[in-house]
Amino acid sequence: MNKDKFTGPMYFKLWWPAMFSSVGWALSDMADAVVVGQKLGATGLAAISLILPVYMFNCMMAHGFGLGGSVRFSTLLSKGKEAEANRHFSAVLELAMVCSIVTAALGILFLDQLLAFLGTTSSDGKLFYATKDYLFILVLSTPLFYLSNILNYFLRNDSCQRRAGIGSVIGNITDIGLNIILVLGLGLGTGGAALSTSIGQIIAIVVYLPGLYGKESHLTPKLLKRLPVKDVMKSLRSGFATSVQYLYQMVFFWLCNNVLMRLSGENGVAVFDLIQNTSYLILYLYEGTARAVQPILSTYYGEHNVSGRRNAVRLGFASGIAVGTLLIAAVMVFPNAFCRLFGMTEVALASMAAEALRIYCAGAFFAGISILTCNYYQSCERLKAVFLIETMRGAVVLLPCTLLFASCGIEKFWLLFPATEIVSLLIFLLWRRFSHYIVDDGDPERVFQYTISGSVTDLTEVCGRIEDFCVKWNASAGQRYFVVMTVEELGMAILTKGMKDRDDGYIQITVIAAENGKFKLYLRDNAWKFNPFEMETKRANSEDEVFMDSMGILVLKEKAEDFYYQRYQGFNSLVLTI
Repeated sequence: MNKDKFTGPMYFKLWWPAMFSSVGWALSDMADAVVVGQKLGATGLAAISLILPVYMFNCMMAHGFGLGGSVRFSTLLSKGKEAEANRHFSAVLELAMVCSIVTAALGILFLDQLLAFLGTTSSDGKLFYATKDYLFILVLSTPLFYLSNILNYFLRNDSCQRRAGIGSVIGNITDIGLNIILVLGLGLGTGGAALSTSIGQIIAIVVYLPGLYGKESHLTPKLLKRLPVKDVMKSLRSGFATSVQYLYQMVFFWLCNNVLMRLSGENGVAVFDLIQNTSYLILYLYEGTARAVQPILSTYYGEHNVSGRRNAVRLGFASGIAVGTLLIAAVMVFPNAFCRLFGMTEVALASMAAEALRIYCAGAFFAGISILTCNYYQSCERLKAVFLIETMRGAVVLLPCTLLFASCGIEKFWLLFPATEIVSLLIFLLWRRFSHYIVDDGDPERVFQYTISGSVTDLTEVCGRIEDFCVKWNASAGQRYFVVMTVEELGMAILTKGMKDRDDGYIQITVIAAENGKFKLYLRDNAWKFNPFEMETKRANSEDEVFMDSMGILVLKEKAEDFYYQRYQGFNSLVLTI
């Protein structure tokens, strides 16, 4: 047997919580616009649209810290560097909190200047004050936004996806419920919408925090005496390579808001906000799929598990595209229902909004493909591809398209969305084709991988093949013996102890012949929770007799350069260097 028995169960264990979490985030982001639109109409929607550049800036920073930091965290765990992974988490969290507090302080200090930059002054009357009420609370709660997003990313990469999903859902439900109470019930307007979002983040954080101090958590924050800024920023490059999309979106939102104010006034900006909120619902599903598959891809990349990574990519693209396409079709068929949901009942405004929605959806499918593609390269730490995709979508193609279609009038302005996504994706595919850009896994001949059933016969047979592999890569006699003994001893312990009372067991064995002459071993199994390294030597009544049940384990613990165990996504994972 040599089938991939692990990727599917791991993926769907992550995918369902990620989907629920993504829908919750989308509904939470939409809740402000829906409730405000029902209460204040186009003025409220326009106010929310005007603050989007600030929201995107916060997203860029929070997701940069969270995604970049968690990718590095997951890679360190896959290599058995538990203490280093925890220090990395603490450093990321500490640096992020300092940045968020500084950002909030500057935003409050220069609030009026920020409002003018966003495109509204006191001469705009109701629109100005509606925007100011929302912006003040948004800026003040910046540290909460950073913290909730960073904890969510790290918890998912520490096999706490359930807690991450539950926290996100509860926080978003709180946000939605408070929106109804504060905006519709108490009439607090846009300020009430922003306040409900902040309280929702607090609730999510409260749910996340116990996950940091669990028995098996690798996320115990510590105040570091010396903050390794240089090392943290180096690892965060991957996060910000993806998060640069938020920088581009920040510029894009600012440009569109100002253009639309001139083309169609408050109504045009309101339609633009409708499109953005609809995009949350569609694109968050793609991003949820990306969040689900990222820990698996990062782990497999660290293990040089090429076949597993390919299977994970297939699952991610298939499920992401299927769900995204269904939702896109629903919006295109029923655009008027979405218009009414956001309080757009006036005939002319609703007609413009429905047509704009249909045009946007024509490009949403290609946006989803770009998101999933970008996540793959992100998870494999290939920043050049990530940067190219995001730069094409967010700046090089998007900004010229915005100016081009702005010159064509309000009716054709919305064509910029499908035009940008299609052209950006084509440019990337052509670049990849002609540059022969691939994820470098090293020499595949140096990787031996095989999955055995839970039988001693299969274990014995694969040990013979591993010995041949070691000979091929010039292992010394002692090194060859030790590699085979390690697989044999760990395999027997798993089969006899971990898989007791079950007949559906299997073990994936990966041996990597590193170029430095060392051998890296990865064992993953579906046994009950079982750590062979915790086995101890037992002695019989006679001092001369030694019960050998775990002597082999003790020997390999002494001889291995390093060893590590974790329960990862429902499976036992062992890592050793010989």
